[in-house]
Amino acid sequence: MTSLPFWQRRIVRHGLGWLIVLVLMGALSWFGAPALGRDPARAFAALLMELALVAPPLYLHFALLTRLLERGHRAWYVAGTTAALVLGALLDALGDVGRSWLRHVPVEAYTGTDFLSAMVGTALILLLGTGLRYARRGLLSQLQMRRLRARQLETELSLLKAQVNQHFLFNTLNNMYALSLTAPEQIPEALLQLAELMRYQLDSSRQAQVTVGTEAEYLANYIGLEKLRLRANTQVEFSTDLPYPDRPLAPLLLLPLVENCFKHAVGPNGPNHIRISLVQTDVGLTLSTENTIPAQFRARPSGVGLPTLRARLAQFYPGARHRLSIEATDTHFRAVLHLALAPAAELVA
Repeated sequence: MTSLPFWQRRIVRHGLGWLIVLVLMGALSWFGAPALGRDPARAFAALLMELALVAPPLYLHFALLTRLLERGHRAWYVAGTTAALVLGALLDALGDVGRSWLRHVPVEAYTGTDFLSAMVGTALILLLGTGLRYARRGLLSQLQMRRLRARQLETELSLLKAQVNQHFLFNTLNNMYALSLTAPEQIPEALLQLAELMRYQLDSSRQAQVTVGTEAEYLANYIGLEKLRLRANTQVEFSTDLPYPDRPLAPLLLLPLVENCFKHAVGPNGPNHIRISLVQTDVGLTLSTENTIPAQFRARPSGVGLPTLRARLAQFYPGARHRLSIEATDTHFRAVLHLALAPAAELVA
């Protein structure tokens, strides 16, 4: 069984809390009772006595909260709290004797008014202690929820990355099969390129961020692999304008749109066009894709690529940090993805 860290042990927390109270009460007694404050021994004894009088009703009330109120026994809790207030008043009456002895003054008669005042004072102490107790519990609950949410997001992102890898591998194997039928002599080169792409995917899947430049290079290699299987009737244009290639970027976010072009744009009849551009500014990155749609692909569903992309965008670039627009007609498919990136000045700072 693992032990709690030193600062999380209850006895340590309570000890530090009472030490703070002791220091505060000592400061108050120094200004409120100068005669007592000039005698350190008597002052310290007075402070310890006050703490000893306050602690029993306070811890009794903590027990009542845990064992009665939080379990729904409200009537018993009210009765127990009343008993705690009476206990506090009785201890205060006993404390009057100690205070008089420490101040070397006669003991005054303890009246009913004094008793009620002591109950009110005890009630204030219980309210303060209860407020601090539940404030601490609320903070711990929030921290725990944040940790759980972070773990949940990490799990979701891992699953989404796995979906991207599986989707990519499935499509690429289909392309390799098609290439083996049309140009088997190009299979060795294609396998080498595929190995490089898979190595990048494995490396990037372990990282929270890559750079814009490495992601663009990955897209260029992927496009090169796809072009090996294309016929002469397919024209591919890929352009980049990346003045800040070292900016951080979530990995494999751009691939689904590029992959979608080659999946649905290549037909045996008629000219096929694929245009891909990646443009970067100081505050953003824009990927634009456009491709023709052959007749045999017009009625097919889009598969899991775009839904997975939307889910990953919501995780990595939530809200206004991303904008994805898609326009589909009978003959063309256009997609524009804009990502808001941190300006260079913020990264340097």
